[in-house]
Amino acid sequence: MKSSLYNYSFHLPDETYLIYNFYTLTLIALQFPESKIAQEILDYPNTLSVSKRNSALKKLLAEKGFIIDDSIDEIELLRISHLNARTQKSHMGLTIVPTLSCNFQCRYCYETGNRQTMDRDVETALLDLVRRRIPKGRHLSVTWFGGEPLLRMDIIERLSRGLIKICEDNKVKYSANMITNGYLLNPKNVHNLRLFKINSVQITIDGPPDIHDQRRPLKKGGKTFKKIFENLKEASLKISVRLRMNVDEDNREKIREMLDILSRESLNKNVGFYLGQTYPYTSACGDIAGLCLSDEDFSLLGLETMMEMVQRGFSSTFNLPKKKDQHCLADSGNSLVITPSGRIVNCWNDVDNSNATTGHLLEPETSETRKNLATWKSRDPFSFECKDCLLLPICMGGCPYIHLHTGKLHCHKWKYNLKESIAFYYFLKKIKQQSEIIREFQQAVENIEELAAMSQRNAHQKK
Repeated sequence: MKSSLYNYSFHLPDETYLIYNFYTLTLIALQFPESKIAQEILDYPNTLSVSKRNSALKKLLAEKGFIIDDSIDEIELLRISHLNARTQKSHMGLTIVPTLSCNFQCRYCYETGNRQTMDRDVETALLDLVRRRIPKGRHLSVTWFGGEPLLRMDIIERLSRGLIKICEDNKVKYSANMITNGYLLNPKNVHNLRLFKINSVQITIDGPPDIHDQRRPLKKGGKTFKKIFENLKEASLKISVRLRMNVDEDNREKIREMLDILSRESLNKNVGFYLGQTYPYTSACGDIAGLCLSDEDFSLLGLETMMEMVQRGFSSTFNLPKKKDQHCLADSGNSLVITPSGRIVNCWNDVDNSNATTGHLLEPETSETRKNLATWKSRDPFSFECKDCLLLPICMGGCPYIHLHTGKLHCHKWKYNLKESIAFYYFLKKIKQQSEIIREFQQAVENIEELAAMSQRNAHQKK
């Protein structure tokens, strides 16, 4: 036996010993003397156990992947999973951009303002592509993106009906979501989204009205917060809503105020909230580079915000680590981003970049598209320092777009506050466990009260 490469352990101030494994995503908390025994097992996994307690703990550590068979090569297993994910055909992912036109003029937008909209020839070619590539009996997932997709509900309707029909004919699971600025997310459009199986949306609000309206105004000028927020409240009763707040030096001090607004409106219970890191992805948003937070700073800010959300009773799913075979859709050979012109690109950031084309729905491949696709395929997180990183199973090399364009690694945010992040995860687990105990206790009390009432009724009936 040997210890896993992906173990991380430390003591909390109260001497609770936490062990986390990034391969199995398992957390174990131990108190003395079990903590001392566990440390000895992890240091010397082949030592014979001399007691039932030691044997039971060693068995637990083996079951949860903290100690593994000496013949297991965890890095090679990750590499195989990564390669399989890049070539799998069981799940097809599409990001569809019906239009690049937008009704907003966000100062950090990485698109250039192209107003191109998808025509019927591209729609037909897209449906033909799906018919050819759809895996029978598996899954097709669609993300509607833009520009602002709600500007062209007609295209969304036609394509949704076509895609849903193809999936039904092939017994394929279908799911869809949308990235929208929320300004047009009125009750009629929400009804249509549900009709077309678009059951979740992501909306961006960059803080309270005074700051949001400066950062995300209408293209022709005008405030947007009030209308978006009204739409958000209404939509959250019908579909799943995630609220993103893009943060930088200009609005980081407004996070708590935004949480106050959500709490006052009781949206902390049914709207997911998270922070987005503004980043100068392209030259179009290069003027905000000086305001962007460092990865380390953003990581700490995100952790502090999650702590604040717990205190305020937010019930949204927190960004806890997930095992990744690939970092994102850009790493997948069966996930495509379809632009209005029919160009295919690998990353959302390239929807307005004709030089990044990796394929086309209406045109034959060229040497340039082959070269672009080969560049994406050649990216290998096991060929640089990520191979030896503790967080590789949950990061898989970080954002491929940033790495390909800058040569820099955009690492998982836990890397910068590792102890604090795991400790907070442990805290959340304890809260959940305590809540379950309370629910079970309340249920037991209700059962006892019901039995007592029944007993009293039976006694009265006998009299």
